[in-house]
Amino acid sequence: MEYLILAAFGAVFLIYSLLIRQLDKHEVTGPMFFVIVGIVFALVLPGFTNELQGNFSYLLPVIELTLGVILFSDAAKSRLKVLEHSLQYPSLLLLLALPLTIILGTLTALVIFDSFSLIQAMLLALILSPTDAALSKSLLLTSAVPAHIREGINTESGLNDGLCVPLFLILLGIAEFPLASISVTEVVVLFSRELGIAILIAVLCVTALIPLLKAAYARHYFATRSSPFLLVSFIILVFSLTQYANGSGFIAAFVAGLLYARFAPTKLSHRLIKDSEYLADLVALLVWCLLGMVSVYLVFDKLSWSIVLYACLSATLIRMLPVMLSLLFTSLNYKERLTFAWFGPRGLASIVFTLMLLDAQISGAEQIAIIAITTILISVFIHGISTNPIAHSYNKKRR
Repeated sequence: MEYLILAAFGAVFLIYSLLIRQLDKHEVTGPMFFVIVGIVFALVLPGFTNELQGNFSYLLPVIELTLGVILFSDAAKSRLKVLEHSLQYPSLLLLLALPLTIILGTLTALVIFDSFSLIQAMLLALILSPTDAALSKSLLLTSAVPAHIREGINTESGLNDGLCVPLFLILLGIAEFPLASISVTEVVVLFSRELGIAILIAVLCVTALIPLLKAAYARHYFATRSSPFLLVSFIILVFSLTQYANGSGFIAAFVAGLLYARFAPTKLSHRLIKDSEYLADLVALLVWCLLGMVSVYLVFDKLSWSIVLYACLSATLIRMLPVMLSLLFTSLNYKERLTFAWFGPRGLASIVFTLMLLDAQISGAEQIAIIAITTILISVFIHGISTNPIAHSYNKKRR
């Protein structure tokens, strides 16, 4: 059975690789394709899907590492120097729209789901607040779309998941340890220690990497064929070492990415980041396939109108209203503000947060996971299908 499943995965990746341009033309993104594949696998191979139900703890480290690579690359590509020249839009999205989105998502969850506590509602809102620009790549690659929109969406996506990680970890800690056994202060102190460990390890590792990288490049010690492994292996080192030291590997990966962007040699940095992303993308597509499989047994037979209502609101208005409000007094026209507001697809960060929540086994975790996965699925399809038409509308406007 295992070899048959591996053969199926190989065949699917082969088909995807051969048809990727045709899929793009028909507005079928990679996440959409692999979510559908995962659903088909779950329906055709129910026995294999049942075996996955209790095995999240085995899969989680690999998925967490994938998010670590993406956090690093997003931070490294965020180009903080660009923010110095176009600070307005990303800062409004991150410092105003993001908190408002979390607050609105929390309040909406409390209204729709009577059984939710404040912590559970905040966890759900935080899981669904990070965005993933990778699901809207064609928009970011369309030159007709104004550069400040592409840069703003990309920068927001690169930084908002890193900002949500600390809050999510604090809330998860509070949910795991009820206030009767541990105070909020103790949770904050525990998180501060994790944060300190993460920053320390990130600083030490990047401080060691940069001179090694410069020396190896100057002396031609490493070859182009090994470059995809260089940053991935570095991130695995940083992430795993931080987790072993009881710190937050996600924060360490994010901080390491920011430091790398600041101090790495310019000639090398972009190529190495791009090469490392190819490996991360492969695992990310497997995660989307896993999401499709999980949704069959966890979501489909437990859907209700309240879950679908919240999922639709989260994928649209809960994101759009705060963004439109935060950009209200800028020089952007209505279409540009609407583009910023619409493109907030939920991606890998939300999936990893959901699996971490299930692994923690806190009260109400399965209900939160069902709502989160439903929202992610809706987002994958509505944002994936709408990306090309909106990008083309800017092409028509320019002509």
